[in-house]
Amino acid sequence: MVGLQVSIGEILADQRESAAARAGASAQDIRVARETGFDPEDVMTLRQASGARNLLLFFRCPNLAARSLHGLLPAKTAVTEAKSGPSGAVQGAQGHLMVSDYDIMSCWRQEAAGFRKIPVTATTPGAKYGAWPAEARDLVRGLNRRLLTRIQHGAQDDWLDPVRNRGVKPGDEYLAFRLGVAEPLHGPEALQRAYLTNGLFWPYLPNGAHCGRTA
Repeated sequence: MVGLQVSIGEILADQRESAAARAGASAQDIRVARETGFDPEDVMTLRQASGARNLLLFFRCPNLAARSLHGLLPAKTAVTEAKSGPSGAVQGAQGHLMVSDYDIMSCWRQEAAGFRKIPVTATTPGAKYGAWPAEARDLVRGLNRRLLTRIQHGAQDDWLDPVRNRGVKPGDEYLAFRLGVAEPLHGPEALQRAYLTNGLFWPYLPNGAHCGRTA
């Protein structure tokens, strides 16, 4: 048809949606993926895990264009400093292409009194790298066995280095998985409201910087 233009990215994203639907992703999973840049099959995986394991998970979203590249490129590694471009991809130091990853903000488990924090970070306070607590290690390993784009590093909230922690910034988009329900959150203000609504500690200052503590 004259005038019809479809990008390669749109074709790839459509293929990913079809594959996710065959794997069991719902129409809502696909809608959430379109809004957040997550892969629809990964939305399904995280949504189901949050319901089965009584979890509340918060992520910062990747570039929207990344949804066409999940499953085709490996996730951006924790040691890669370069930022993802408008295509949703980033080139590592060795020239390898990677897709923008899912940045976990925090992880919580529902208990009788509310939600308990699962620290997803090195056991040494303020360290960027190092062994994680067993609960966090086992949880992320279990998720990564099913995710197309795997979680590459610890939770931002739990990195107690207010100088190097990027904080929250205008324009950031987030995705929450609460006990089996996925909810896009548009901007730091929406993320903060979700924290406070669920009785969680909000670790960011009015300027968006990390406060240096988790409670």
